[in-house]
Amino acid sequence: MEDLLAGTRHGNVAEHRADTAQMCASFSAVLRRHGVPVGTSQSLTFYAALHELGDFSPAELFWAGRAVFATDATVYASYAAAFTEYFSSGPVEEDLPPAVTPPSGLFVEDPETVGRPPTDLEVSEELLELPAEARVIASETERLTAKSFAAMTEEERTEASRIIRTMHLRLDHRLSRRRTTARTGPFLDMRGTLRLLLSTDGEPTRLRRRRRRIRQRPITFLLDVSGSMAAYGHAVLRFAHALVRAGEHVEVFTVGVRLHRVSEALKFASADRALERVGQIVSDWDGGTRLASSFSELLQHRHGHNALRGAVIVICSDGLDHDEPAELRAAMDRLQRLSHRLIWLNPLKSDPRYEPLARGMAAALPFIDDFRAGHNIASLEGLTTVLAGGKPKPKKGPRP
Repeated sequence: MEDLLAGTRHGNVAEHRADTAQMCASFSAVLRRHGVPVGTSQSLTFYAALHELGDFSPAELFWAGRAVFATDATVYASYAAAFTEYFSSGPVEEDLPPAVTPPSGLFVEDPETVGRPPTDLEVSEELLELPAEARVIASETERLTAKSFAAMTEEERTEASRIIRTMHLRLDHRLSRRRTTARTGPFLDMRGTLRLLLSTDGEPTRLRRRRRRIRQRPITFLLDVSGSMAAYGHAVLRFAHALVRAGEHVEVFTVGVRLHRVSEALKFASADRALERVGQIVSDWDGGTRLASSFSELLQHRHGHNALRGAVIVICSDGLDHDEPAELRAAMDRLQRLSHRLIWLNPLKSDPRYEPLARGMAAALPFIDDFRAGHNIASLEGLTTVLAGGKPKPKKGPRP
């Protein structure tokens, strides 16, 4: 093995390729004896890495093996000891890899010791400090995903808008009551079969079939645009824009002092242009909250029948309503009867201490099938699972 290492120093690795496989197997055995867990796949990866390196130096050999075998910081010392034992008869200074500067974001080692295999004492001291120095730092995307919309800066809101725009939205589908002609199906198409008989002089050559259509389940999004929801309204409206762009039967209404239908405005490909158009339609932005009146108006709206019957209704509001609780209770009862599922997003629910004690929220709660927080991107991603037909929470509330 010393001959193979010497060959790597002089750039004639090609002459020793026949011994590379044996070297990888033997080195793996030495690593296991030193307590480094090594699998067959790692040995094969190391073998492939040596051929990719070509004419490699001892330093490159050391770091290539460490990247493949020493996947845990606790085995760095064992790996260094096994490398020294296998590739040299003693700790020759010229065989050890040179010092390198670790990339930013990783834990920092001592520049004087990074280039040589550490001793047991040095490793024990390093491991004592490792949890503080090598803690995992979430990426910017992961951090924004968990951060509340109300606590974001303008730059973070721009990045959050980009993340929402790139969400993969897959909406639920259902069997329609209407039937369509198909090659195979459980229903006989009598009219189609009779038309076919006219072209064959009454000879029944083939029976035509029909089946039920598959349609996307309707989704109706009701967004509270009152002043108390200002910190969350724009981000949730961008999510509604993504829903409109992803589905065929998606209706979006804003609720505040009055009800406004903004589905057509959200069909613009550009989210900024769509929100600008919504701002021109909605006149009560950052105003008061009259949920009961808005819901009652929706039930009487000319789009109400198609938007509500058999649909998944998503209400995004903090429940701070100025209408009478009895009116809201009656409207929620009607919405639940018409809908397939009634989901309520309340940003205040993100606080563990929150209790739905406001009279509007308390009146609506018995009719809600799924009560969720809608304060950050992670909560919106959880909502997409339900909208895609994922297993929802058990239904609750009165339903005849």
